[in-house]
Amino acid sequence: METEETPLVKEQATRHGNSNMLPLVLISSLYCCSGAYTTATVFTGSFIALEPGFSENWVHMGQTMLWIGVAAATATLLPLLDIYGRRDLLFAFGFVGLLAVVTSLLAVSPFVYLACQFGIGLFLFPTGLAAWVLVAESIPQRSHNRMMAIWNVCYSLFGITVASGSYGFKEISLSWQLQSAVWYLPIVLSLLIGPSVVSESPDTSLNETCLQELLADRSGQAERSDQSLMVWPMPGYVLATVVCWSAVSMGFYALSYSSSSLSPDLYLNMGLLACMDAVVYAFSKPVIDALSPKWAQFAGLSGCAALMLVSSFLPGKSYAMMFMCLLARMFLDVAFSTIFLLIIEVFPVPVRATAMGIANLVARSFTAVAPVLAMAPAWIACWVVVMATAAAALATWTLPEQVEKT
Repeated sequence: METEETPLVKEQATRHGNSNMLPLVLISSLYCCSGAYTTATVFTGSFIALEPGFSENWVHMGQTMLWIGVAAATATLLPLLDIYGRRDLLFAFGFVGLLAVVTSLLAVSPFVYLACQFGIGLFLFPTGLAAWVLVAESIPQRSHNRMMAIWNVCYSLFGITVASGSYGFKEISLSWQLQSAVWYLPIVLSLLIGPSVVSESPDTSLNETCLQELLADRSGQAERSDQSLMVWPMPGYVLATVVCWSAVSMGFYALSYSSSSLSPDLYLNMGLLACMDAVVYAFSKPVIDALSPKWAQFAGLSGCAALMLVSSFLPGKSYAMMFMCLLARMFLDVAFSTIFLLIIEVFPVPVRATAMGIANLVARSFTAVAPVLAMAPAWIACWVVVMATAAAALATWTLPEQVEKT
């Protein structure tokens, strides 16, 4: 439906080069294969812990440092994309991130390993977010929802590949360094080939006059954003959104990082989680359309809280607990799909980007807690997810269906 508001991403009159197959695949790989550094350590962690001077606690701290780096990137590096463009910074961040990856694979000191994990979160994780912005600005606006669904499904399929491949690597006793190198290979190829075929975003390829007008317009919007976010009920909506994003992000990765304590078979559990994610991402749209994003999110968070509550009373490392956690992940995936939609429905254009930035920064900070839960008993991990998702369900209830866009 057309409105008078200025869209965040403008419809392109002509087909942009990045919408061609090769550039699109290369850019998409940076998002779809990000599991190489967010969840692959679930499988390689036991091997890393055997290195001299390392332990399982060091591995979990490394996962936490990764998410602290992501939070730092959200606050410091991502805003640069609006100033200096998408393409060049995307690849610059990526190459620095790869340097951190190589150093982490060769690290003999746990302190160097922790620093490298922070660097991976700081520089490599933003390439996935920048990739989405670059693609979204290079394809027709009507294709955004379908493209995001495809990306999420591909992310899940990559997770299935990592789970099954890691099981095979364990059987042949492949070193954790070589295992990690295999999963990073698509990202490496994208960053090596991408600069020669990927173009800058059409929205940042404006002439000087248009750019000045755009900056002036954004400056005016920024002033209105600061004022609007300070006027009730906007502060309440921001707080509710922060709670929801934090619960969804922390809960999603807590179920992944704690797989070894929540189920009897780590590889089976991670593979089934990825399968569940792919199915829900592919078929959640009819549910969201029927209930509305707000009530679909409320149902998803409430269902996750109820199922994790039941899980907390089940024996750890049991198939019963694994089954309940899989169902909880299904409900959480629905909420993961709706948090992006509610940002659009709840916040008007002048304050939308600011609200998303605040929510993302706090959520990534809370996600740093997820690896710590892997060191706790299973029932504690369950109760943390219960409290977070229950609070997020109540926060969702306070959000409006939609506000007037101004």
